Amino acid sequence: MQIHWPLVISTACQRVGLGMFLCAFLADLCFGLGLPLNLVALATLALLGVGGIASIFHLQTPSRFFNAFSNFKSHLTQEALLTPFLGIALLACGLNGILYDLGGAGIVLAAVAAALSLAFLACTGLAYQMGSRPAWNTGFVLGLFLLTAAEAGGIATLAICLLAGGGAPAAPSAAAALLTAACIAVQFAYVARMRHVGYGVDVRASEEPYRAPYRAWIACGVVLTAVALAAAIALASAAAAFVALAASACGIVAWTVLFFKGALKVKMFPMYPVDLNLDM
Repeated sequence: MQIHWPLVISTACQRVGLGMFLCAFLADLCFGLGLPLNLVALATLALLGVGGIASIFHLQTPSRFFNAFSNFKSHLTQEALLTPFLGIALLACGLNGILYDLGGAGIVLAAVAAALSLAFLACTGLAYQMGSRPAWNTGFVLGLFLLTAAEAGGIATLAICLLAGGGAPAAPSAAAALLTAACIAVQFAYVARMRHVGYGVDVRASEEPYRAPYRAWIACGVVLTAVALAAAIALASAAAAFVALAASACGIVAWTVLFFKGALKVKMFPMYPVDLNLDM
């Protein structure tokens, strides 16, 4: 599949931003960390804004934008319909404590924003789960969209805790490590699955034309993320945590490129080099 860089940037920003808000909300709710959820919401909104601008470059014409609303059963349509409500909820959450004080109702507003964030991520993941592309015809697709968001979100939450001072809290540290390990394990499982999807479109990630994004993901999304996260936890270093977050984000970008490159359509005649079902 042809790589559309605006789409890569858009989905990466969505996962990092929404994952950060979701994990920060859950950590604050479960562990009483007192995190500045309003600032987290504004940072998430900024990342979604960057992703939205990238989406405009991807869609290019107004007709393609309005076509997104043509089928209400489509996950892309559901994602588009959720977007304004998610934006309003995050903005209201971000302004709480700055322009007004909602008191105890603030946690309810944050819960609504978190629920919309999760729904948005789920719609995005399900939109790419399709039978016409064997590599995407699996529950791994939705799982990886959620896990990459959780990995980045867990690391971001730890970075926020460390930035506030007081050492590395045990629960967020353990959560970040577990989410990162789970995400990497499932990503490797997906790479293994791509080797045997059949229909003449098996994907061997270590070979061309997939080698470059695969190696970039290994370097950034696996090695650098793991090393920087371990350093952040061991040294209680906010700087190391932000390095881990940046590495995770770069890893998500590289992984998304690999994900798109491997999304080849079913070949009608796999024995021939040129097929009737050309992947444009």
